[in-house]
Amino acid sequence: MDKVTFVKRWAIWGAVIVALIIALIGVCFGKQIETTLFGEISKWIVMGLIIIGILEGFWYFLGPLTWHFTYGKKDGKGEGK
Repeated sequence: MDKVTFVKRWAIWGAVIVALIIALIGVCFGKQIETTLFGEISKWIVMGLIIIGILEGFWYFLGPLTWHFTYGKKDGKGEGK
């Protein structure tokens, strides 16, 4: 697997898992603070996008590093197959 495909898959699955966790927390523990339900749901969506954006920044750095330690060292040249 090449580095770009690995990082893309890692980022997409990471975003999906974080979105599911945020939705689960919102459904189970969320309280309506805003005056309308639309405002409350919008707040959770924006908050989720911000958290996912921050984590994608970390994954953008950690993805190639993880690829290097898992696939990159297989042939000794850093070009793992």
